[in-house]
Amino acid sequence: MHTINIDTIIRKGKSNGDGWVIKLKTSTNRVVYAVAVQQSIEGRTGPTWSYLFDNDGLTIIDLGTPGSFDSFLDGYSQINVNLQDVVKVIITHGHSDHDGTVPEFISHTNSQLWAHTNYSYLKKYKIWEIQDRNKTVLQKELTQIISTKINEKDSLSKRDQYSDYYELRKTTTSNKLNDGDIIGDLKVVASPGHSPDQICLILDDFIFTGDHVLPEITPHPTTETVIIENVLKTLPESFIHSDTWFGLNTYLNSLGKIISLGDQYQLIPAHRLYNKDKFNWIGTSRAVEIITHHEKRLLRIIENLSKNSNSLEDLTKGVFEKSKLIGSNLHAAMSEIVAHIELLIISDDINISQDGQIDVIKNGDNFIKDLTKLKNK
Repeated sequence: MHTINIDTIIRKGKSNGDGWVIKLKTSTNRVVYAVAVQQSIEGRTGPTWSYLFDNDGLTIIDLGTPGSFDSFLDGYSQINVNLQDVVKVIITHGHSDHDGTVPEFISHTNSQLWAHTNYSYLKKYKIWEIQDRNKTVLQKELTQIISTKINEKDSLSKRDQYSDYYELRKTTTSNKLNDGDIIGDLKVVASPGHSPDQICLILDDFIFTGDHVLPEITPHPTTETVIIENVLKTLPESFIHSDTWFGLNTYLNSLGKIISLGDQYQLIPAHRLYNKDKFNWIGTSRAVEIITHHEKRLLRIIENLSKNSNSLEDLTKGVFEKSKLIGSNLHAAMSEIVAHIELLIISDDINISQDGQIDVIKNGDNFIKDLTKLKNK
C-alpha cells in the first residue's frame, strides 16, 4: 500500500473531522484536495469528506448533506481554486449526506452530474417508498415490531426532515456510470450492498470508497428488497433481480471486489478519515476486517438460535446492547439482523417458516466457507 502523503494541512478542524482541509498526493504526485463538510444534523459518521482533483478538468466527488452548502463553500474557500471551473460532480451513491447539496452546486456552476446508472432511476423515490414489506416473512415481522416500538410521529419527522431535498433531487439530470467505465483517469467499480447505486472510483493508487469501506465503523447493509410493483415498472429490467443490488450477501461480494484489487491501493473514505484527533488511513485489508465483523455477527446469531432464541426481537437484543435499541436506532438494529438472517438463508444455514420460526440446519456454518473465499481473493 502506498504510504499516504499529506502534502499540506491547509486548515485544522475539530476532533471529529469537521472543518479540516488537507492536500494529498497520489503516487503519481497528482494533487487531491480533501475537504470535510460538516453535516447539517450531527451524526455518528462525522463530516462528509469531499474530494477535488484534476481529471480532464476539475472533478469533485461527493458534496455533503442538505443544508451544508455553506460549510462546503467555507471549506473550498481555503483552496486556491474557482469552483466555477469544476466540470464534473461525481456522487458515490444517492444518500443525502453525499448528494444533499447537488442541486445548489449545479445551479451555481456549469458542472455536470455523474453517478451510477441506478441513481438516475432511484433519485425520484425516497428509499422507504420502493420496498414491498409484505412480501417476506422477515419484513412483515420487522414492520409489525417497529410499528409498536417506535413512535410514529418521530419516525415521520425523521423522514420528512429533508423533504425539500427529495423534491429538488428529482430535477437533476445525471450522466450514467456503470461498472468498469473509464472517465479520464478514473475507473468505476460498482459496489452495491450498502446502497444499490454505490460506486468506488480508482484514481492512480487511490480508491475513493464513499460509504462502501469506512475506517472505524461498518457501513449499514441493505436488506433484500422486493420492489413495489408500480415502482418496478419505472425501473430497468435489471431490478427484477433485485438481489443484484440489495442485501448483505451483495454487500460482502462487493467487498470481495475491493480485496481482489490488491494491497497497493490506499482507500479514501467519505467518513471518519479524521476522528478522535487522528487520521485513519486504510487499505484493502479494511474490507477483510469488515467481512470478519459480519462473520462474527453471523456466528453470534447462530449461537443464539441454538439456544432457542429464535424471534427477530430476541435475536436483535442478543446482538446489540440496550443503548443501540433506543428510538429509531431500533429499526436500524433490527434491519441489520434481518440482513444477516437473509444471508444465512441463502447459505442454507437456517430455515424460516411462514410464522417466523427460525431453525438451524446441521451445524449452521456453510457461510464461513463463502466468507473465507471472499477474504482470500
